[in-house]
Amino acid sequence: MDKEQRWLLISDSHVGDRVKGLQAKLLDDIKAKKPDLILHGGDIAVQEVLDQLGEIAPVIAVQGNRDWFKGFKLPMEHHFEVAGLKIVLTHGHISMWHWFWNYVRLYLTFRIHDHQFYQRQLSKQYPDADVIIYGHLHFQYDEMMDGKRFINPGSAYPHWRNKGRPQYMLMTIKESGEIFIERHEVVLD
Repeated sequence: MDKEQRWLLISDSHVGDRVKGLQAKLLDDIKAKKPDLILHGGDIAVQEVLDQLGEIAPVIAVQGNRDWFKGFKLPMEHHFEVAGLKIVLTHGHISMWHWFWNYVRLYLTFRIHDHQFYQRQLSKQYPDADVIIYGHLHFQYDEMMDGKRFINPGSAYPHWRNKGRPQYMLMTIKESGEIFIERHEVVLD
């Protein structure tokens, strides 16, 4: 690696199933960050999202549970090795089986699994990973657990969980392997 890398992390844009399109202010904000690469953590739903992001920087994306339902085919995971770090990008719903049982649990108990449940499952699924970037939960997280760093950029569409402010993260990877995360949210009119 010759220099530090700036990766923009985004997930859960839900275009076509919850919103009509990516917010113009979100796209302008992303463009201003000048990322080297954009990683999309799934629930994209339409090719237009990847095309719009691809005009800003190269995009690597994975399939989310909504993408699966809509027949939008993407890989379930991507693996990277950068500055000595093993990094995985996945949506985070584990499998459609896990997704289904989480909703059964919700309807029976009115409780859903917390983010640490998903992180434990992802840790088992990717035992060699140093960093796991995932989406699905619509909340921003950047924390260590089980010796791994878990990063979730939140939801890129405006909804009640993010107070109507689309979210993403900018991840800077230094040559030394240090990672710095900037959390971003876009205030809409």
